[in-house]
Amino acid sequence: MTTPFDDPQAELAWMFVQSLSGDGDLDEGFSLLSDDFTYWSNTTRETCDKARLRRIAEWARAVGPIAFDLISCLNEGENVVIEAQPDAVSATGVRYDSPCVFLFETRDGLITSLREYCDTRQVAEAFGVIPQ
Repeated sequence: MTTPFDDPQAELAWMFVQSLSGDGDLDEGFSLLSDDFTYWSNTTRETCDKARLRRIAEWARAVGPIAFDLISCLNEGENVVIEAQPDAVSATGVRYDSPCVFLFETRDGLITSLREYCDTRQVAEAFGVIPQ
């Protein structure tokens, strides 16, 4: 197993995940994304750009800040897979703690693509509908 500190691309990916945490620095995290960055999640099943992902991240912090613990990290060249254990309690008191997987593609030291897979039922129960 790779750790995020064994490879520059893995470190880049883990730094971005950490920036999404409740106490993470969103400005720093979003500076790691390329101009043509795309994001897709099985929760929305839509592809979006970094501006929309920023709005989603800010909304998620307001609804219930999430902390992520690393479970595993795999990388091959410019691709990184991070499995993380989120921990959050929504404003309505619902706990969110189902493992999720982030698939990153990188190029020239920036993240170009992120696909996120998580328990859609738990996301809906804890956070409701993700805003447009």
